[in-house]
Amino acid sequence: MKDEQQFPRPEIPERASHLIGDEELEAAWESIVDANRATAASIEHFLTHRGTRWKETMGENPHVRAANNRQANRHAGLLLGMSDQQATAVLNAAEYVREHLPKFWKAFRCGAIALTNLRKAAVETLPLIHRDDLLEIIDEELVDIAPGKTPTELRSWIIRRIPELDVELFNEAAEEAKERRCVTFHHGTEGMSLIELTIPTIEAKAIEKKVNAAARGMNRAQPKDADKPPVFDETGMHGQPLAAPRSADGFHPASTGTGEGSPVDHDAPHPDHDPEITADEIDDRTIRQREADLLSAWLRDGHCYTTPISAKICVMVPEETLTGESEEPAITTDRASVIPAADIRKMAADPEADHEWYTAGTRKNQRRADRDVLSVVYNGRFAPERLRDAVIFRDGICQATGCTIPAERSDLDHQIPYERAGPTTGSNLWALCRRHHRLKSHGYLPPPNADPPRTKTTRPKAA
Repeated sequence: MKDEQQFPRPEIPERASHLIGDEELEAAWESIVDANRATAASIEHFLTHRGTRWKETMGENPHVRAANNRQANRHAGLLLGMSDQQATAVLNAAEYVREHLPKFWKAFRCGAIALTNLRKAAVETLPLIHRDDLLEIIDEELVDIAPGKTPTELRSWIIRRIPELDVELFNEAAEEAKERRCVTFHHGTEGMSLIELTIPTIEAKAIEKKVNAAARGMNRAQPKDADKPPVFDETGMHGQPLAAPRSADGFHPASTGTGEGSPVDHDAPHPDHDPEITADEIDDRTIRQREADLLSAWLRDGHCYTTPISAKICVMVPEETLTGESEEPAITTDRASVIPAADIRKMAADPEADHEWYTAGTRKNQRRADRDVLSVVYNGRFAPERLRDAVIFRDGICQATGCTIPAERSDLDHQIPYERAGPTTGSNLWALCRRHHRLKSHGYLPPPNADPPRTKTTRPKAA
């Protein structure tokens, strides 16, 4: 009874409230709460045990105290089924949260917060450890934000919130982080190795988009690990041209994932092969395998083979940041990465970059302003590039609750199907990753708008 009063049981998160009424799911939620509370209670016991052992060695040699602390962590690891290092990380994160985020800690003890989210909050708020005033604000907000969030969603929210609280603190941390840029090679078993590259996000985004766009443009068999690269013409391209996307009667780049910025199943072989290509010529690698092979080839010999190398990076940035009046950072469209103002200004001033600017939410003179891209009704099933960009900026990520796949790598789905007179307009389109698009198509993921969007435009009938 005392525990119930001190740590009341949490209600099911609002985002999952529509599941109330299903007995099995409600029972599952109660079991999750019980498991979270039991985990929190055990962590509390481990922290108390470690604290007691620490007090017992007060006045001892520092090396003795450190060894005693490590032993306490080892005891926790033995009971948790973790290594010493894992147990230490868990207890350190819990101790940090208990001390610096007390309200969030109470939510953890109540069972509303899973251990994974507790650890994520500890790691991401660590830059604020010397700013009690900011930690107090974050602590208050986390109690409402964190329940029901995935670790990725929670991380994205925190990294966006810190610059809002203190942009100078963020910029200082970003400059320090740049000093830690490096590349490391980990040579593993089975003839495979891992390369880790720590570089500024704006550069990493450019590489990511470039290699992804290139991999999706490969419609023909490509050299996998030849001794010699293929022969290039004066334009730097391979002698054999890429297969053109099929017409409206066949596959369309917006539905098959063959075009720049279009949806794709990253673990499936490329679906759009030229019928004239023989079986021996077909490249049966998955998109992820192609990306790995391409990047490896680029690093080894600098050749891009038959692939396009242009890529679009979509970011949101305040105008004052571009002019230097503000140090507010830019943010990627998926809201998962924050880019320092200095980096975004450098990119904006790059004379070799082809910039395309969109203004969001500013229409002082509607007569002279451009039309609202999201309100225009377009003919045809597939969204033009400007509308696609607008939906990407608006949605950021797949619109299925809890999904964090970027909208840039998702499908644009008609909430009201095109076949049932659903218009191609911003109010009827939403970003859905391939997995959730399939769920929606089979009736398991209802769109947020139950009523058809109002429009006076009707689509002409086919002749």
